[in-house]
Amino acid sequence: MEWRGGMIPHFGITNTKKELTESRDYYRPPLRTIENDWNQFRGPERNGHIPTTSFSIEWTNPPKTRWSTSCGSGHSSIVTYGKIVITIEQVGEQESLIARSLGDGTEQWKVTELTKWYDMLSGTGPRSTPTIHDGKIYSLFSNGRLACVEASNGSINWNIKTIPDNYDFPEWGLSISPLIWNDMIILNLGGETSAAKAYSINTGEEIWSSEIAGKGVYLSPEILNILDEKHLIIALEGKIASLNPYNGKTLWTKPWKIFMNNVQIVQPIQVSQDSFVLAAGYGKGAECFIVNKDSENDGYRIETLWKSKDLKAKFSNPVLKDGYLYGLSENLLVCLEAKTGKLMWRGKKYSYGRILLDKKEMLILGHSGVLSVVEASPDGFREISSRQLLSDTRCWNGPAFINGYLLARNGEQIACFDFGN
Repeated sequence: MEWRGGMIPHFGITNTKKELTESRDYYRPPLRTIENDWNQFRGPERNGHIPTTSFSIEWTNPPKTRWSTSCGSGHSSIVTYGKIVITIEQVGEQESLIARSLGDGTEQWKVTELTKWYDMLSGTGPRSTPTIHDGKIYSLFSNGRLACVEASNGSINWNIKTIPDNYDFPEWGLSISPLIWNDMIILNLGGETSAAKAYSINTGEEIWSSEIAGKGVYLSPEILNILDEKHLIIALEGKIASLNPYNGKTLWTKPWKIFMNNVQIVQPIQVSQDSFVLAAGYGKGAECFIVNKDSENDGYRIETLWKSKDLKAKFSNPVLKDGYLYGLSENLLVCLEAKTGKLMWRGKKYSYGRILLDKKEMLILGHSGVLSVVEASPDGFREISSRQLLSDTRCWNGPAFINGYLLARNGEQIACFDFGN
């Protein structure tokens, strides 16, 4: 058996179904009506914003634990479909796509892939977050297999190989989360001949392959609506690029070098009709780019509006609210004016947390499992509450929030917390 970067190769996907069993006695009133799904990486709009619900939440009140159970290792975030909770975990030598009940946390079904990623910095387990569309789950495993699974019962529709045998894996594994757009699954895994590809959501057949090539990094594909056009933003070592999402043709490229291995993890954030912000850690900081049409060359001109060392976002994606950016600079919470890059305030350190944005508040799930609620206002830093929710084990997993329920996990525990009481 050949190992590569701590990964063992694909030997087939299997499906198992487990009967419901009551685990422990927690606070479990009848479930509220589920108004929205948290169907992909960073939520329904892929931006960390919590969908509007029909009831308000008092964030000063501590949540009640609906359920908590053990889970496997890895950094995959949580997604939801109706009353099931889904994530990818490392269980022994297999990566497991597991669905649990929102009501009590019991396992509903499991799809396994015989593969295992390990590196010394980030540890063992999957990094990618599944994407759900029209009742189907699209899951990328650490060996590059992409599977389409029925969310209702875990049955497998298809699985395909997305990388060649000689693929040069990123140092910390495949962290890309699939993007569903226009009946296509888009991945930007990098490669010697093509950096991004699109596949049919129905069959898994390849639809297009990009002209641009290069080694992949960690930014997931993102479509921005710039100048009333669709721009598919991807990152490769040493540069970012915009592709036409309909056919994968390159629209423009821009150098983007980072001190530490040219790694780009944080997603781009559109801040106006023609501009977006990209940030990185390792001393890089944030930069706001403006995209203009170049009539002479029948292309685009990319210029810098501002740069700032005040937002060195390494792992944590900033959020945008009413023209202001809120993010963790390394691990210090900061607020910047999006149109100028002006620093509005510095708050406190929250380690390498994951940020969700409600109407007026931010939820920050920190590296050690502490959940903090902070007011999202440019007028100043104000922490509303802070409490330990998960075990004190490294938490790089993005939580999900639906209808007052916070779903959170780390490498050993997954739990549901009810803020709607």
